[in-house]
Amino acid sequence: MDKLEENQRSALLFTVVFTVIILVASVWITRVISPSVTQANMMYWLIDRSAGLISYELLSLSMILGLSMSSGLWDRFGRRNFAKQLHHFSTLLILPFLALHLIGLLGDASIPFTIANLLIPGSATYQPFLTALGSLSLYAVIALIASTYLRQRIGQKTWRTLHFLAFPTFLFVTIHGLWLGTDSHSLIGILLYVVPLAIIAGLVMERIDRAKSKQKAKTTAA
Repeated sequence: MDKLEENQRSALLFTVVFTVIILVASVWITRVISPSVTQANMMYWLIDRSAGLISYELLSLSMILGLSMSSGLWDRFGRRNFAKQLHHFSTLLILPFLALHLIGLLGDASIPFTIANLLIPGSATYQPFLTALGSLSLYAVIALIASTYLRQRIGQKTWRTLHFLAFPTFLFVTIHGLWLGTDSHSLIGILLYVVPLAIIAGLVMERIDRAKSKQKAKTTAA
């Protein structure tokens, strides 16, 4: 993921601001019109669920685009630049939705979480292992995005190595969502996890086969 152009940064800033406005408006409306604890918990629960699923689908889209670009798929259709920009946006937009996901968890008093529970892996009393996977994934996403902006300083090799964090991150988030997510108990919810997982697994296998073919060709030529 290369550094965003000015127009892309502006679009991202607008999205983040718009997301915050929606959050603040939702909290205000709930507290003023329906201030009961039960209704407030329901609102935060919905924010948690929706933001978590959107974050997962954005991560899935980012990985699918990244893997398909490396295979040259988009070059065949002359749409590499489009795929590249969409890859940029889908990765960066994970952050505001992760923020909404955390705020939803903090606001829902039915399962009390502290900021420390969400940010320190293993400190939560509720499903500590699965919650820790979510915390680790949060840091991994931040590291991936930060490495892009520090690419010139850390070098291409380090950047590429850090980029491989995307694979365990996706696995962690998939486990986290499937076992903790409320929607994973429905068929549609399961498909929202299984379909991206299957596509990414297929692209990874294709990438491995391609690497083996290149290595075999080099060995034969030698």
